[in-house]
Amino acid sequence: MNADALPTIDGRRARRDQNRDRVVDALLEIYREENLRPSVAEVAERSGVSHRSVFRYFEDLDELYRVAVERQFRAIFDLLIISGIGEGALDERIEAIIENRQQIYEVAAPVARVGSMLAPVEPIIAEHRRDMAERAVAQVGHHFAPELRSLSTVARASATEALALALSIDSIEYLRHVRGLDRSSSSAAIRATVLGLLP
Repeated sequence: MNADALPTIDGRRARRDQNRDRVVDALLEIYREENLRPSVAEVAERSGVSHRSVFRYFEDLDELYRVAVERQFRAIFDLLIISGIGEGALDERIEAIIENRQQIYEVAAPVARVGSMLAPVEPIIAEHRRDMAERAVAQVGHHFAPELRSLSTVARASATEALALALSIDSIEYLRHVRGLDRSSSSAAIRATVLGLLP
């Protein structure tokens, strides 16, 4: 291959990757606006690429949906980090983890709904959901270790799972989207549940 052709190839690849990212970004923006079934035309218009180009960058719509949801899951993993995890008085720790989960919900709720729809038919998405759930359970166990330590091994495992459920995006989705509670009221319900579950 002519060495002079390499910059051209690299430039094309960079443009292709950039346009592919623009399509994914556009789809995520549309999801966040509560449109969970956008048309290809809507995604193309938002991204600034042509309708035909969308299918040059993605094999089909399923691949586009999967890539977008995977990107959002990776972002959620970063958001799960709580500074000073397990430190401080119990009420401070409860407030910190509820605030963390509410922030994640507000960033990710519409895309998480798409992830729930895709998980039964997309093994990669299902795996991401399981991985996130496992991380959340481990985090809750660490965050409330002083309180959970007094329980037997079996009781501790059950309480940790129940706490992770109470603090899950799915629980916040139920309280805020299904029940229609605002952030403050949903946080109060979660707080009461967490306190009821801790020994």
